[in-house]
Amino acid sequence: MKEARVTHPSHSFLRKRLLVCVGTGGVGKTTVAAALGVAAALQRRRTAVITFDPARRLKDALGLTRLTTEPHPVPLGSSSPGMESLDAMALDTKRVFDAVVRRFAPTPAVAEQILANRLYQQLSNELGGSAEYMAMEKLHELLHHAHYQLVVVDTPPSSHARELLAAPTRLGELLASRAVNFLKSPASLLSGSGGVARLTLAAVLKVLERWTGLSLLQDLAGFVEGFESMIAGFQTRADEVAKLLRAPSTGFVLVTTPEPDAVATVIELHRELRESGFRVSGVVANRVVAFPHRRNVDAEAALWPARLQRKLLANYADLETLSRRDRRTLSALHDATGLPLLAAVPMLREPPQSLAALQRFASYLE
Repeated sequence: MKEARVTHPSHSFLRKRLLVCVGTGGVGKTTVAAALGVAAALQRRRTAVITFDPARRLKDALGLTRLTTEPHPVPLGSSSPGMESLDAMALDTKRVFDAVVRRFAPTPAVAEQILANRLYQQLSNELGGSAEYMAMEKLHELLHHAHYQLVVVDTPPSSHARELLAAPTRLGELLASRAVNFLKSPASLLSGSGGVARLTLAAVLKVLERWTGLSLLQDLAGFVEGFESMIAGFQTRADEVAKLLRAPSTGFVLVTTPEPDAVATVIELHRELRESGFRVSGVVANRVVAFPHRRNVDAEAALWPARLQRKLLANYADLETLSRRDRRTLSALHDATGLPLLAAVPMLREPPQSLAALQRFASYLE
């Protein structure tokens, strides 16, 4: 049976500037992202790991008590002389959005006007696509204004990762849409309506204003007017991020387990990434059963008591079957994608829920 070969990651993909870990939920993607950060630090690269996954599991894996949008040093210790620093952070959409407003607004006064707008305050953390776009903004900041040699990104599960990667393109489409032009003059919501419709809409707005405490048309006008001055900056940054994600220095790492369903999802995700122009470095397979084939097992088992012999041989057969299945599915993944297997992390006795366990996990990625 053909077997997927494991390449040596330190020779190639750990030398990238940006690594984006993608995959379906439950395959250990957050653990792999954290372990890649540790492995890169061991390769003497100044590294940051950032998660856009709201579950914030990265904090626990790295042994941190808190995780925010600011870099938090990971306490790797002095066990490896020459190891570079490793920082971790998580996306805070509201704080990043506020920082973007201050950066792109034409004057500090305009920035404060937007930040003080009640509609902005309510929507800046919940606008459709805002989390994804702000994630890309944070990524741009780290790669252009920080000292890191490598940034490792832990994305949400695959369906959300697609939204994350499409955010720069979607923003450009939104800014060019008729909806934005229409909202520049919110009074047209009323003036352009028929008599009955205009009266009905006015009544609805009054009720909403009473419930929310917002003067909707006035706040909407101020909201859109403030953002109108920033559209060019948003568009430029969106274009830069879209190019950054497709740059030769960026690599996508597909994380999976050998389970057939997970492999099928990764094959489809690879197809979508390739069609979108993203460069995929390879696959990290997690929780792989790699049970070695042993000859003369029957002769050895003959030395055991009969009852123990039956149990051990049954366990041996089960593990051997799982091992063959894992080799088969990983081989099928390679055949379907042509991607190298960067690492095959075995089913570990101790889950990587502590920093020490995570460092042992990282040893499989070096």
